[in-house]
Amino acid sequence: MEQFFGGIDMPFSIYTYSNPYEINKELYWDFIKNCPHFCVSQTMANGMIETYEEMTAGKVSTVGNLVNSLFPYWESTECKIKQYTDIDKAIGRLEFPENGDKVRQSLRFNRKDLSNSLRILFELDMNIEEMRVDLMSEEQKHLIRLYRIIRETDMIHDFNLKRHFTRVEVDEAIKQGMILERDNVDFSTVDIDTIVIHGVHQFSPMILQTIELVAKYKRVVLLFNYQQQYKNVYQTWIDVYSSFDLPIISQFINEFKANPLLSNSYSGNLLADKLSNLIEGHPEENDIECPIEIMEFDNNTEFAGYVANIFEDALKRQEQDTENKRSTLYYMQEQFYAANNSVNDILKIYYPGQFGERHFLTYPIGHFFLSITNMWNAEEGGIRVENMNDIAECLNSGFIREKTPGSLYSIFNRTKEFFVRAKTIDQIMDLLGKLKKRIAKAEKDEAEKRIVSRLVYFDVTVEEIETLVIALMQLDQITKLFYEDFENTANNFKEFYKRIKEFLETRVLGAEDLEEEFRDVVKRVLVRLEEVDKIDASGSFDVLKETMAYYLKQESKKGLSANWIVRDFEQIDGDILKSRKQDKDTIYHFACLSDNDMNVSGRERFPWPLDVNFFEVAQEPIDWKYQVYVKSRREYKNFKRYALIYGLQFNRVKFKLSYVKNVDDKENEMYYLLKIRGAKKVYLDNKPVLSLSEVTKNALPQLDAANNYGQYDYFRYKICKYRFLLESTIEKKVVYRDHFLLLKYLEILLENAARITLQGQLATEDVLLDILNNEFKNLERKFEFIKDMHTERMDVVTNAKNYLLNSVLKQRITFPKVSPSDIIYMKKKEEFIYLQLGEKEENFFSNFREVLQADIVDRLSGDRVDAAGYPKSCGDWCQYCAVREICLEPYRYSGN
Repeated sequence: MEQFFGGIDMPFSIYTYSNPYEINKELYWDFIKNCPHFCVSQTMANGMIETYEEMTAGKVSTVGNLVNSLFPYWESTECKIKQYTDIDKAIGRLEFPENGDKVRQSLRFNRKDLSNSLRILFELDMNIEEMRVDLMSEEQKHLIRLYRIIRETDMIHDFNLKRHFTRVEVDEAIKQGMILERDNVDFSTVDIDTIVIHGVHQFSPMILQTIELVAKYKRVVLLFNYQQQYKNVYQTWIDVYSSFDLPIISQFINEFKANPLLSNSYSGNLLADKLSNLIEGHPEENDIECPIEIMEFDNNTEFAGYVANIFEDALKRQEQDTENKRSTLYYMQEQFYAANNSVNDILKIYYPGQFGERHFLTYPIGHFFLSITNMWNAEEGGIRVENMNDIAECLNSGFIREKTPGSLYSIFNRTKEFFVRAKTIDQIMDLLGKLKKRIAKAEKDEAEKRIVSRLVYFDVTVEEIETLVIALMQLDQITKLFYEDFENTANNFKEFYKRIKEFLETRVLGAEDLEEEFRDVVKRVLVRLEEVDKIDASGSFDVLKETMAYYLKQESKKGLSANWIVRDFEQIDGDILKSRKQDKDTIYHFACLSDNDMNVSGRERFPWPLDVNFFEVAQEPIDWKYQVYVKSRREYKNFKRYALIYGLQFNRVKFKLSYVKNVDDKENEMYYLLKIRGAKKVYLDNKPVLSLSEVTKNALPQLDAANNYGQYDYFRYKICKYRFLLESTIEKKVVYRDHFLLLKYLEILLENAARITLQGQLATEDVLLDILNNEFKNLERKFEFIKDMHTERMDVVTNAKNYLLNSVLKQRITFPKVSPSDIIYMKKKEEFIYLQLGEKEENFFSNFREVLQADIVDRLSGDRVDAAGYPKSCGDWCQYCAVREICLEPYRYSGN
């Protein structure tokens, strides 16, 4: 054995293998097959288990499990929260010659990044005295000042990383790291005197600390794939591992070389060969015909829609497989790997359960705690509303009792535009009192009732308003119960979470209608909260807000880890091993292949304010761990290129390539290697993206048997059948909900009222403005939200003035009389905002010409409407549609 690992005195050995499917043919295999293999990722661990029979006995785990087992405290909630509060205190101790408050505020705003950066400095045990601070940026200088403050005060105890372990402790950590992966490990068959670290390219300081500590008592074998024929592609591995200053031992007896004449070569293998030869500087070598197609997605939403369709199909396959059910990803005909996997942020919304167990704070009751924290103003000692959605989340949480679930949320959403400018609970309740009086007044005046019937906040009853006021009073009281004395309490974190714990035990667990799954989550949150008794932490209210996600997180449960629908490139090396046994129609889809996504910058691999330049100038890179860490980060761009080549070369099924053209208002270019090889763009068919399920005919309301539809219903049907369904059939009226349409409606009411008052009067601008301002005063009580909005008020009056001058007065000296046809026209505008949109008059204005009632009855008969269905018509009318927030179709039409 020593001939392979360099003798007892040499704890590290670095080996490569040529073919990931044939590691068992390498000369060293017999000496490592019974050792613990700690792989870079879960996917590599899974791939090793499926590929090698020797690995099925629990010998494979992940590097992350080994790190967590060796340094459990450093990775614990208790440690991170203490460090967070220390950083806040250290920021308070900083002194600045000028603009101190602004700099301190900026640092506190970036506390999370600062915490991650400081942890890296402590993990690397960097020496301040050796740092060349004068070469650093201002932000980095502030970081080092914080580092010094922590090191020179008693805060250092919270940042001390254990660096001395006994052999017994290391043995137990190795075993624990294996048990974390599976319980039934037979240690009698495992040689723990040697461990294998497999496939790590991006070394974190903690992985390096772990390797160094384990190597004091064990042989450590570092293992990675290397292809001699593609030296430039694989040079990134050599560059990283050379920093260990050890020989890299390679043998090239099992190389796989793609050849179109061999039956075990696939189109992806041939493409990998052509791209690699291009990188090697031999573009014409083996230059057989190899056409490349790459899909172009316009934006991430379109890409997400494409993935969702594949995932939905997999869900159906999973449901049909009653005998051997596996994870949904197993049934996906396309497996996705992206150079930028941010598309998962969209997919999480549609498939939250796929991304691991939901955090407690993502449940409605968790939103309640987040929202009351967002609203609390520590300086004033009360609620300060900056975002009305925070109140909506509280009312929707179920925390405040209601007769019908969801009723408080519904009342609030219907009334919030009336008090949208309010900043306190008292102001909201005062405005709700005014609304209640105006609703009562409108009930007695038919003209008034007709106008306000289109305003969403008048679509409530007096009783509903009173119910909402009581709920808001309760919310105010509950919030004060949690926070009122927070700033004046010693160990305020402990006291705050003690109250949370009591509430969860009495108010939440005591509820009879609590779902069992969530009851289990709450119980595990309570277990986590037991740790609060160990944490004597006091901090500012801002720190409490930022650390809440650490405290209010349930203890993890095995089997509930995330299964990313779109994996990143670091998952390719393990997953690709499964392709040899998969159905040959399976497709490996390599996505986000743009120059921008493939060429990630050094800044993106470090938390702010760290960057590559910092590590180059901070101090001389004497320690090997320092060198390996920085080198691996600098090589990440080249790692992505390698991962693409590797995934294509060892793929044994079909493949696809794609990239996203528009991201964050920037246009991406196709990855340059594919462009050089003449990749042909193909486009997604124009299919709905993440569309809502089609409403079945059985779920639709039946058309009025008496067919009482009128002119407006007919016009609505002509514009959009889906709009007709919602407004004419379900709601039976138009209700303006959003801020933009409420203002447009006010503008039209103002035009109509002024037009009636002005008829026959001399056309002077002074007269016109006086009338408009007087009529505005009469209307503004119905639009309470506009009182303090001077700019919007001016816009409404100006728009009304311009309309009256240009479209009504024209060249006349006096304002014209209002005819019966004018009255009809004015009512139509109240109903539709605009009567003519677009350039083609026949497509729009003609919709509003009078139609005989007999024709309306015939066209809107139940049979004819049912046969046509209720398709959505996207176009200019969507901007002024009162139900656009329900429909969502205009957002796809606009490309957002």
